[in-house]
Formats: sequence, structure tokens, C-alpha cells
Amino acid sequence: MESGGETVTQVEQWSVEDRVFRIYNLFANIPPVGQTTMLELQRDEHIKYLNEGLKQLGPSFVALDSSRPWLCYWIIHSMALLGESLDYQLENNAIDFLNRCQDPNGGFGGGPGQMPHLATTYAAVNSIVTLGGQKALSSINRDKLYNFLLRMKDPSGAFRMHDAGEIDVRACYTAISVRSFSFTLESFGQSIS
Repeated sequence: MESGGETVTQVEQWSVEDRVFRIYNLFANIPPVGQTTMLELQRDEHIKYLNEGLKQLGPSFVALDSSRPWLCYWIIHSMALLGESLDYQLENNAIDFLNRCQDPNGGFGGGPGQMPHLATTYAAVNSIVTLGGQKALSSINRDKLYNFLLRMKDPSGAFRMHDAGEIDVRACYTAISVRSFSFTLESFGQSIS
């Protein structure tokens, strides 16, 4: 706790809010034509950057090794928001990579051979659903995924993020979201009530 009773997190949050507010005020005082120029999306460059991100990431991304399904999700979802689809080879590579992140006992890890986690399962399933198509959608082992979700369910009714992991609202949200994307909620309704 800081001297006034506030936490370090609160102080950091207020600092970020202050910086964002200053940027917002600076932007708000620029004439509309200037705002438009500042906010121009370099669409072609953005698409090129996203495509390259699915091929190979630089060494500075090594810290995100356990978040690789998230990188796929952010890139694939961004492409979808831009109304673009991946070329055949990139799409197949993404599906194959996400399939290698799928744990033999269900769920998806942050990378091949890593422990399954509800957050990376959410990212992987969302990536696969966004890609769509028979190959992508059939790559999810639904039976094993269902069993993984049941294993993550705590006797209290909440969900854990991973085996023996923390229980919080993220776990509930990601479990329910993954379930609804992967199956119908009919058979799962009983087990989450």
C-alpha cells in the first residue's frame, strides 16, 4: 500500500489514465481534418504486417512463447475485421500449428507440448472458428475438449484456468465461450448450472 492507502496497482492505473487523458485532450483540440489524417489506417501495410506475423515472429517475441494461440487469434481476428482472409498456405499452417497446441487430453496449451489452459484454449478455438471451413472446425477434438472443460470445473461451480489453477471470472467466461463455440449448450447446461 502507498502512504494514502492506495495500492501500487491503483497508482499505476491513475498514471495510465492521466497519460491517456492528455493524449485525448491533445487529439480533441486538433481540427477534424487533422484528426482524420492522424487516424488513417494504412490498410495494405497492416495486412502485410499481419500476414508476416503468422509466418515468423522476431526474436523479441520469445517472451510470448506461451501465448502463441493468442498471437494467432489477434492476427486472424484482425484479418477478419479487415474483411480479409488468409491465403491457403497460411490458413493451413495456422490450423496445423493450433492442432499441435491441442493437448492429447483436451484443451489447448500456449504452444506445442505446453499445459492446456482455458485462456489459450479460448484463443485457439476462436482462431479456428474465425477461420471456419471443414479442416479448421474438424481439427478440434470435441470429446477431449468437453472433458477438459469438465476437469476445469470446480465443485463450487466455478472454473479453474488450468489443472490446480486459479479460479476467477476469466475461467468461467472462457469455459462458457469455448463451449458455446464448439458445441451447442444443450448438454452443457446441466453441468454449468
